[in-house]
Amino acid sequence: MKFWETWFKRAKKYKNVDELVEEELAVSDESYLVTKDRVNMRDSGDRERYVISLLEQIADAEGQIESYKSEYNTVNRYLQDMEDLEFIAGEDKESLLEHAKAIHLLEVDKNRYEEKKERLSDADFAKMERLEDDTDEGVRKLREAEEYQQAIRSDLTRLENEKQACLFRKQEATAAMENLRGMALICTVALFACMGMLVFMQFVLEMKTQIGYALTASVAAIALTAMYMKYLDAASEKKRSSNSLNKVILLQNRVKIRYVNNTNLLDYLYMKFGITSAKELGIMWEKYQSEKEERAKMKEAMKELTFSQEQLVQILRRYRLHDPLIWLRQTEAILNPKEMVEVRHSLITRRQKLRKQMEFNTENAEKAQQQVRELVGEYPQYAKEILKLVSDYEEKTTSLKKG
Repeated sequence: MKFWETWFKRAKKYKNVDELVEEELAVSDESYLVTKDRVNMRDSGDRERYVISLLEQIADAEGQIESYKSEYNTVNRYLQDMEDLEFIAGEDKESLLEHAKAIHLLEVDKNRYEEKKERLSDADFAKMERLEDDTDEGVRKLREAEEYQQAIRSDLTRLENEKQACLFRKQEATAAMENLRGMALICTVALFACMGMLVFMQFVLEMKTQIGYALTASVAAIALTAMYMKYLDAASEKKRSSNSLNKVILLQNRVKIRYVNNTNLLDYLYMKFGITSAKELGIMWEKYQSEKEERAKMKEAMKELTFSQEQLVQILRRYRLHDPLIWLRQTEAILNPKEMVEVRHSLITRRQKLRKQMEFNTENAEKAQQQVRELVGEYPQYAKEILKLVSDYEEKTTSLKKG
């Protein structure tokens, strides 16, 4: 079994550690182990738990080592790929650099386009694309309708002012007619009162009142005539005001109908284009036209990008690189030696950290194995039991891996 293969053998140590990493893993090795001095080895329960804890530590360490080995081998293959890249020369080198440069520039353009803040959303672009044939005419109609709406509102305001003026003149004329009727009644009553006094003075007092009759009749005639003329003027003004008021109301009703129809047209156009004003639609239309050109250019650029990526991968595959596709995201390293050094440094750093982790887990596994061996040697009376625990744990681990 794998456990017994590693139990009585020393684990492989990694030599020639790279000196590029200055960080050290600040972990205490002893914190991962429970010393047997703290365990009552004569107690079967404590003894079993202690052995199982050592076996679990060995299994965990081996699992970690296998995981790190896979990643370690991948990093090594990437470093080997970088060395293979240096051997590419001649036409292949020129073609590689040409396609790498094309990919890099196209990716920059793509990122710049995707990060553009004032770009139309896909939903708005699709909507404008669907209404493209109607939008130019729609902008014109909306602007005309909004200007007409303002003119109608101005007309309604003016007509309302004229209506109020007509109502005021009509009310003034009506009030004048009522006042004149009252004044005429007062004059008539005054006339009869004067006549009665003159009659009393003539027949009872036997006074001469001919001149009084003449003056009273003259004043009454003049006053009543003047009031009658004023009354006729007021009646004529009332009639003119009523006619003007009717005309204003009729015109106002016609303008209101136009206002309702124009409002309905605006509401429909706003709903159709999903906007709130002609200005907003105009801005969206300009953005759509600009973005339509950009998207067409980007579509062609994506075709060029795909072609360059395929050509670059073909060149790398001819040189049997482990993972040619990863270099599609590292074109700047192909073009810039300094960037390639940075990538290499990053990979070496990763490898160093992985190596440290594997050494750490190997050491922990060895210590746990050493403690198991010491238990067998120091307590021979429990050796069979300890070996049985080891065997059972190994079988359980194996079955779980198969399952």
